[in-house]
Amino acid sequence: MACLEGIIGRKGRSLMYWKIVSALAVLALLAGCFSFYVPDTTLADRLMQEGNWEAAMAAYQDALKDDPFNSSIQAKLNAVKGRVAAMYQERGRAALKERNLLQAIEAFKRALSLEPFNQEHQSALAQALRYKEAQDRLTVGQKMVKGGRLDDAAEAFERALELDPDLKAAQDGLVQLAEKQKSVALPLTGSRQPITLKFQNARTKEVFEVLARAGGINILFDKDMKDDPITIFVKDATFEDALNLILTTQGLFMRRLAYDTIIVIPRTKQKLDQYQDMLIRTFYLSTAKAKDMVNLLRTMLETKRIFVNEDVNAIVMRDTADKVKLAERIILANDRKPGEVMFEIEVLEVDKTLSDKFGFNLAKQLGAALVPPGTTSFPAASTTTQWTYQDLASIATGSYLFTLPTSVLLDFLRSEANTKTLANPRVRVVNNKQAKINIGDKVPILLSTTSTIPGIVPGTLPSQSTVTSIEFKDTGVKLTVEPVIHLNQDVTLKLQLEVTRLGDLVTLQSNPLIQQFRFGTRTAETSLSLKDGESVVLAGLIQPEDRITVQKVRGLGDIPVLGEVFKSTTRDVVTTDVILTITPHIVRALELPPADDQAFWSGTEEAYGLKQLFPDGGIGRGMLGAVPASPAPALPGAPSPAPEAPAPPGSQVPRQPPLGVLSVLPPDRTAAVGEEIRLDVMVTNIEDLAEGTLTVSYDPKVLEFRQAFEGEFLKREGTATVVTAANPATGTVVVQLTRGEGAKGVSGAGVLATLAFVAKEPGSSPVAIQTSRLLSAAKAPLPATGGQGSVRVQ
Repeated sequence: MACLEGIIGRKGRSLMYWKIVSALAVLALLAGCFSFYVPDTTLADRLMQEGNWEAAMAAYQDALKDDPFNSSIQAKLNAVKGRVAAMYQERGRAALKERNLLQAIEAFKRALSLEPFNQEHQSALAQALRYKEAQDRLTVGQKMVKGGRLDDAAEAFERALELDPDLKAAQDGLVQLAEKQKSVALPLTGSRQPITLKFQNARTKEVFEVLARAGGINILFDKDMKDDPITIFVKDATFEDALNLILTTQGLFMRRLAYDTIIVIPRTKQKLDQYQDMLIRTFYLSTAKAKDMVNLLRTMLETKRIFVNEDVNAIVMRDTADKVKLAERIILANDRKPGEVMFEIEVLEVDKTLSDKFGFNLAKQLGAALVPPGTTSFPAASTTTQWTYQDLASIATGSYLFTLPTSVLLDFLRSEANTKTLANPRVRVVNNKQAKINIGDKVPILLSTTSTIPGIVPGTLPSQSTVTSIEFKDTGVKLTVEPVIHLNQDVTLKLQLEVTRLGDLVTLQSNPLIQQFRFGTRTAETSLSLKDGESVVLAGLIQPEDRITVQKVRGLGDIPVLGEVFKSTTRDVVTTDVILTITPHIVRALELPPADDQAFWSGTEEAYGLKQLFPDGGIGRGMLGAVPASPAPALPGAPSPAPEAPAPPGSQVPRQPPLGVLSVLPPDRTAAVGEEIRLDVMVTNIEDLAEGTLTVSYDPKVLEFRQAFEGEFLKREGTATVVTAANPATGTVVVQLTRGEGAKGVSGAGVLATLAFVAKEPGSSPVAIQTSRLLSAAKAPLPATGGQGSVRVQ
């Protein structure tokens, strides 16, 4: 008994010893782990001391995720954000000084995303955007000069100088343009002077003479012009409008002979051909096909002398100067680069094969044969053997050969095979063009053609000739897609999917032996409408094949229960499925021409031209303007008093408002499920903003919209209201912003509204400003570009 207690005591002490050792080991392990643990703030502080501001900011942000309410970490994060914003501000200033505008804009945007309310960042971004717009207007003006559109080029150069007064290239462009315009016909002396005419039953030539004295020009008349009576009343119209009005109503047209001399001619086909100058112009197309463009020009301008040079994709046209200018505008509006889409495709083909064999495999043959002496193998079926008389005389017991079913095998094998074929191709295709993808193998197929050749010698039998060739058939997945890019960045896909599978080997002929593979084909054709970056999955093209083969002894295998001993069952199940995932990414969207190339005047049915003949229903531009304070009454037939000197060219062109920029701040945001997210919609480089309507899109599966708050920008020196209309099904929010009644517009940069969302499910959602309609205090539209941010829910 004492011995037993001793043994138990030793075991207890041993167990206690191991418990203590295990505890010490765990403590040592934990101590080792804590000794190697470095808090995020320590790493961030070290990075900040080293001057690595961006890495320090990322480290502080990670630390703040673990302790969101730590004011110390928040203060350090704000301080390092200021350092990073200042760094980007400095980079932007340096890039702006070197006129590297794209890098400057990107740097200022990054600085503004870190400090959205910093006026210095806002003004710097606005200045860079103005310089960028000035550079764009300069490029447009240079293209206009090359195209011969001097008036439009002057307007573009003047706009560029308004945005960037130090842009020397725009100044040089205006100087060169002025020199070039000296060599072309200048406007008539009185073309911009207001004129008042009042005639009743006066002679046409008399009216022209009065108009000539008022405009300070000389007017000549064709010998066939009739001096018919005319009644006309025009008040405060320009010289050009008055002249065009008389010419149009009297069936006349004019041609310019010198700087201050014109000739008036009756508008007849003979006179038009006689006085009409013809111009030959060659248009080189970059994208559109010359054949298609010629059909367009013939339909719109009814031109006949036009030729297509397919070798250089050019059009040669001979017609009047007005028609050639109209053709140029039409070509500029239609010769655009098509959009392009890159498809990211994933194809997964899964083959599952199940083979199950169970049952008794019995011998299938029973036979007897009479064989010559010395034969030990059983002859083949239906075999004829030659015997001699001596062989027949020597038939004995050894001449008889039998085959009996003496073996029985039990099959219980079950085999499974899974095959996966994965392909991830990427293909880029032009808008409205097809892209074809074939993923698989080429299987050779024998093709035989038999022809009968008649005998050469009369009476001989005809012979047959067989020609064998090899043809390759595609197996696998064949995909055809045709995209159609819309203006709202949606993509419509015309999709054709064909899956061809290699089947079993089939015997077509036994003598001679001809075998071919059997092919299984599945096809699907559909049309889809997707957004840029949206994925779609096509699945369900399943081809099941279930084959059951039963081998049994006739009669015995049909006996219930007992018949299972006399039969064997083989089952083969083959299932093939194809899963296709396709995601379109718009590489290049549709490029629309400028607004002035989309709509422009083209004259009348009889006379083509780029100017509006009857502005606003026949009211001249001069009659739309303000009437002078004390106009001198014009007597019938008397010229109007001499007006003031005309304004310099380009001074009457209305000033275009600057291009505003809308952005979502912060551009990248990470949140947890259930967390509230607030994003600011900010505007920069805006002038005289009084109201606006924004359409914001988001992914309703990831985010849930709660409400919108008015920003501080429209509250300046007044009040502002915000009204929202949300559609959770489509993931859109319409935000309407207005200032108080009678309040003036505001300019500069600031936050228009703050949008509040709640994170629903893990994923990534863009928050994009799809459309915007901004108005000034005078209800004039203000141009602006939209932006977008991204929210990632973990």
